[in-house]
Amino acid sequence: MISLEALEVTEEEYEKRFLKPRKHGIWLSDEEVDVLNRYQIDYENCYTMNEILYQIDRILEEEEIEELDSLSIILAERNYYQTQNH
Repeated sequence: MISLEALEVTEEEYEKRFLKPRKHGIWLSDEEVDVLNRYQIDYENCYTMNEILYQIDRILEEEEIEELDSLSIILAERNYYQTQNH
């Protein structure tokens, strides 16, 4: 097993990046939730990852935001692999 020290990641950083089940069975890290909250994306009222991605895309249509674009790519990839494995 690899230790957090070997990865040079603090326990706090690990906790922020660790995926946790959220409302409606959507898995997000605290770090991802922070970004969604910063752009007032109400992920708690979304029933699927596609709904979250739709809200992100609506914002990105109006303004180019690198942080949000990066999150969109990560969530879309996760969504693809989660839906393909069911």
